[in-house]
Amino acid sequence: MALGAQINTFNTPGVKENCHVLKEVDDAQKIRRSVIDCFEKAVLPCLSDEERRKNLHFVIVGGGPTGVEFAAELHDFFPDDLVKIYRTVKDLLKITIIQSGDHIQVSSIPHVLVVWSTGVGTRPVMRDFMEQIGQSKRHILATDEWLRVKGCEAVYAIGDCATIDQHKIMEDISSIFEAADKDNSGTLTVEEFQEVVDDILTRYPQVKLYLKSKHLHDVTDLLKDPEGNDRQEVDIEWFKLALSHVDSQTKSLPATAQVAAQQDAYLASCFNCLAHCQEDPEGPRRFRGSGRHPFLPFQYKHFGQFAPLGGEQAAADCLETGFPRAIALNGFGFNLV
Repeated sequence: MALGAQINTFNTPGVKENCHVLKEVDDAQKIRRSVIDCFEKAVLPCLSDEERRKNLHFVIVGGGPTGVEFAAELHDFFPDDLVKIYRTVKDLLKITIIQSGDHIQVSSIPHVLVVWSTGVGTRPVMRDFMEQIGQSKRHILATDEWLRVKGCEAVYAIGDCATIDQHKIMEDISSIFEAADKDNSGTLTVEEFQEVVDDILTRYPQVKLYLKSKHLHDVTDLLKDPEGNDRQEVDIEWFKLALSHVDSQTKSLPATAQVAAQQDAYLASCFNCLAHCQEDPEGPRRFRGSGRHPFLPFQYKHFGQFAPLGGEQAAADCLETGFPRAIALNGFGFNLV
């Protein structure tokens, strides 16, 4: 399943009747036509300057990536195309971005065209499906770490129609302890813990994020005493305490094409080697039960984010990509923030 999502109006009155949305190709074409109509009206000789300003005031509700990028494209569209035709009104153009809050009163701003860009919501067809499989109380369809829809054995979902419901390590903490405690002594040595570390890091990616947030170099550092001294062994209660805050680092993936493309490639790879992995599993061990999972769980790799700001400027997030802080694109230099 890869049905995408729809614009989320948050049940705000008047949005569907009075605002443009930016989701499908048809939406973009309608906006383009409306922008040109605004210019056509603004140059009518019978209008006052105040009426012209109103026609050329474009309001964007939503200060996220989509809203900012659209504002940048609109900003470039004026000098590159429209102002050459409508020179008499070039000084009356105005673009306003409104970041959604408790109250949005666009009607108090003189305007003609409003673009609503405040995030996405679940499509009705997905909502009906969620009710059939027992996920009616959720806001978005949930899958496991292998992108398999929870409640359906052979249905998978990718993209922004679903979200990965990352399994909590504390739900399996007793099973992990028992699997690592090979001699059934009731205590866990560092050496025993190290034998299951790779499976833990693969099965519960929030462990790596927690270590990074605490500036710890190794998972075994979690077993040290409060003074930072090594412990030879720990019991189940100390083991639970050491990992009790790991699940606080559980993160939801952003609803971007970058995520969906990686999920698509991941599922294709899994399906292509299905028969092989059922005989020779490559995934982490099952801490509840025996054996291993057939596949490695999906792991998202962030390649950075890039947003044009108009006027040959851009903002980029590439702190984890290894890219330099300044790059050249299509012959123009960009300063990265």
